[in-house]
Amino acid sequence: MRKPILFMLLAIILLGMFACSVTGSSEKMFVKYDIELSMVRKASDYNQRYRAPVADTLDVVRYAYEDDLFRSIWSATEAGWNLTLYNKSEQTMTIDWDSVQYLDVDKIGHGVLVSGTKYAERNNAQTPTAITRRGNITETLFSKDHVYQSTTGVWAKRPLFPVDFSEAARYKGKSFSLIIPFTVEGLTSQYEFVFNIKDVRQEASTSNPWQLYFLDRALGVNF
Repeated sequence: MRKPILFMLLAIILLGMFACSVTGSSEKMFVKYDIELSMVRKASDYNQRYRAPVADTLDVVRYAYEDDLFRSIWSATEAGWNLTLYNKSEQTMTIDWDSVQYLDVDKIGHGVLVSGTKYAERNNAQTPTAITRRGNITETLFSKDHVYQSTTGVWAKRPLFPVDFSEAARYKGKSFSLIIPFTVEGLTSQYEFVFNIKDVRQEASTSNPWQLYFLDRALGVNF
């Protein structure tokens, strides 16, 4: 019993040290990725490309794509995706989140989680979302494979891309995508939303969004 207790005490001490290092006036440099929605492909017409315009630049840069079926507004970071979706049809639209796939920069597929799914239940079936005619939803998405149980015992997520600037800089110009099926009246249309990493930079911050992840790396957890 002593080893687990000592391990937990060490984790608590390190967590406190990490917390203290980014509080008050102390700032730390973190890697930030500037990501754009560069194009959208529809499975029924895969060769057709749609350039996604910037929707607004209030707090974050967002990108919009729409066709006859829906209008979508996206923002993407190393922490995942924020999506606002408007159903333009006169019928209920359904999204089966368990059929959504994230293709990373190496074209390796991952499942995604929505905000209503607990991290500890990442392998359970998720409830599909139904959007009523002319209705809309706001949702956050994240890679299922980037959720893990921390050494502290709680569930956490790690960033989609490297946090070390020397490694992260090589990701500039790389692309990744989300493949999402939309079902209306029993007919499913599959879309691929392609995102491009426009730039990678370092940004000073007094808050650490990846505190548990950094802690676990310091403890030697192999990701």
